[in-house]
Amino acid sequence: MWTEPEIGGTAGAQFPPGPRMLPRVLSGRAFREDPIQFLTDNARRYGDLVHFRAFEGHVFQFNHPELIRELVVDNERRNRRAAVMQRARGLLGDGLLTSEEPLHMRQRRLAQPAFHRQRIAAYGEVIAQVAAEITERWKPGVMDLHPEMLLLALRIVGKCLFDIDGESEARAIAAAVQRFMVRPPPGWVPGRLLEVLQHIPIGPMLEVRRGMEQLDGILYGMIAERRRDPGDRGDLLSMLLAAEDTEEDAAGADRTMSDKQVRDECLTVLLAGHETTANALSFTLWLLATHAEAQERVHAEALAVLGARRPAAADYAMLTYTHGAFAEGMRLMPTVWVIGRSSGPEPYGFRGFTIPPGAMLLAPQCVVHRDARFWVAPERFEPERFAGDDAKRPKFAYFPFGGGSRQCIGEGLAWMEGVFALATILRDWRLRPEAGAPERLPVVPSVNLRPSNGVRLVLERR
Repeated sequence: MWTEPEIGGTAGAQFPPGPRMLPRVLSGRAFREDPIQFLTDNARRYGDLVHFRAFEGHVFQFNHPELIRELVVDNERRNRRAAVMQRARGLLGDGLLTSEEPLHMRQRRLAQPAFHRQRIAAYGEVIAQVAAEITERWKPGVMDLHPEMLLLALRIVGKCLFDIDGESEARAIAAAVQRFMVRPPPGWVPGRLLEVLQHIPIGPMLEVRRGMEQLDGILYGMIAERRRDPGDRGDLLSMLLAAEDTEEDAAGADRTMSDKQVRDECLTVLLAGHETTANALSFTLWLLATHAEAQERVHAEALAVLGARRPAAADYAMLTYTHGAFAEGMRLMPTVWVIGRSSGPEPYGFRGFTIPPGAMLLAPQCVVHRDARFWVAPERFEPERFAGDDAKRPKFAYFPFGGGSRQCIGEGLAWMEGVFALATILRDWRLRPEAGAPERLPVVPSVNLRPSNGVRLVLERR
């Protein structure tokens, strides 16, 4: 039986316990702290509900699956998107990542059919083809696999989103996307200052805006072409253009998406869908390269299930150990390492405390995914831990794709992409770290968790 949340604090305290801000500022720690280590230390020192102050106000940290469920499910309507997503609306528009209710639910309802199980199964052929094409051109030796995984994920998303087949088209999109991937400023920089900087066309923001203009040209061009020649090409763009909202609350409103709405959703899925999966694959390949026995089990399973052919949708359910390896990679190195919300305009009670308006609310996967109360030997890489015991674990002990109505709409596609890519790569290639490689892969906890210096591995053809 799992433990109840451990909530500290003295009787009558206004807030849960947590680190004090003034000592952190005076010592300089607030400006140089590793955010993952900071959140981990908070959980160890103060328990499952932590409060501290940042430069913009109150922050609450939720470290127990039950508290996270209460945050993202029970109190969902009381909260809004995190501040970083609110600021991103100026660039990304009102897509699924940034929009608020009721627009978010309407857009999710319209986009959902593109991610139904039958569609995901059809995308399996695309995933298998792209994975084979990319890995077949590899040569033995040292290679940085992170750019390869980014290209793989982008080509898959390009085909499933826009019916784009060629690598040249994917690279054109990649060049524009890369302009967006600037490292965000430190967390202590006030949001109001960021909002001002966002509108100054110099330095990194100039690159971001150039990338946005390039992507807008590509996206609006494809939307215009599809408007002239409509029809279902089996991709997300076709479905978004054809979708009609039949719910009662759409009465009196335009039941189809405008070009701007279609652009916002495509841009959101493109940016969010390719980098997160590519990073998760890169991290899992690193972990398998450093755990030879687990790598050999993935290889043996892929060989037994696939033989020499490419994966097909029916193979997915049989690649159980490979699925566990991908799941374990996302547990230990979650690309989405923390999910955030901002409390709404009205205060509300939570476990005897009051959440004030505008507070930042954090649920860190990087902490909960390594909590020894829910994971045996949590620091070890053990893909077999996912073999059939998921139902015994609290739901929010493992949430790599978020939760509630904001749970990633593309989760099914990401799972199939990860499993098929790993099976294809490790059936044909043996991976190992370079001599002198660090024991832990250096990462950057940015908007997503990313490799800080690539993922360089030695490839040997089997």
